[in-house]
Amino acid sequence: MYTSKKPYCYLSFVFLLFFIVSCGGGKTVEYNEEEMKTIKALPDTHIEFIVNFYPGVVEANKRVIEQRDQLIEYKSAYPGSINKSRKLKRLNAMADEYRLTDSLFTENLTENEFHSRMDKLMLRVDIIPEKLVLAQAIIESGWGSSKYSKSINNYFGIHCHTPGCGEPPSAVENPKFWVKSFPDIEACVEEYIWLLNIGFAYDDLREIRLELRKENKPPNAMEMARGLERYSEKGTEYITLVRSIIKNYLPKNLDAFVDYHQNKPTV
Repeated sequence: MYTSKKPYCYLSFVFLLFFIVSCGGGKTVEYNEEEMKTIKALPDTHIEFIVNFYPGVVEANKRVIEQRDQLIEYKSAYPGSINKSRKLKRLNAMADEYRLTDSLFTENLTENEFHSRMDKLMLRVDIIPEKLVLAQAIIESGWGSSKYSKSINNYFGIHCHTPGCGEPPSAVENPKFWVKSFPDIEACVEEYIWLLNIGFAYDDLREIRLELRKENKPPNAMEMARGLERYSEKGTEYITLVRSIIKNYLPKNLDAFVDYHQNKPTV
């Protein structure tokens, strides 16, 4: 549930801007109403889902950003990045985490070999746009109403194959896989991001993101949705659905939307 964590005195509207003024410290927060509108009106349950889910997405992406920033630093520091044991171990730990065990780093790599392996790793160590994560969570969990999202924090239908790793799929005897359980939303999102970053089925998604990076553009949810054709049996219909959710049910400014609904005054 989203509840106000701070006391607020009043709400005022001026043109397209509205303000929340804190009773305690007198701090004024300014929001742009147009940036927070959604094309389709959202019921309270949908607003609650976005507000509760979004912080976990931000935190999961923060970890990837920290890893990527470190890789950018290492890439510019050849040969120091592979001559120092600590850095070499860190690079190989990331390569292992992102399933690039055929491209491990060694002390004797040439500069070209080093940069080639760094490029392969950085292709995978990158964020998934928050709106894309939210759109898929909305679709896969029915706005957080699904059995598994409620019971084991699984919002994407992620599977595992070790007994005890989750719950058996409904109405399946002697299952060969389980629906994986997670301690919280952030852990689930971290695994989802990791799967999109390492899965061969999402090569196109990563290539789209790379092309955006080459054009000095940030990863874009609408563009990267084109790389999700193999996420669902619906194929291109699934891409259309994801884009429709982004366009119609998510605001332009998610940060402001969530902040406002977390802190808006109660009547």
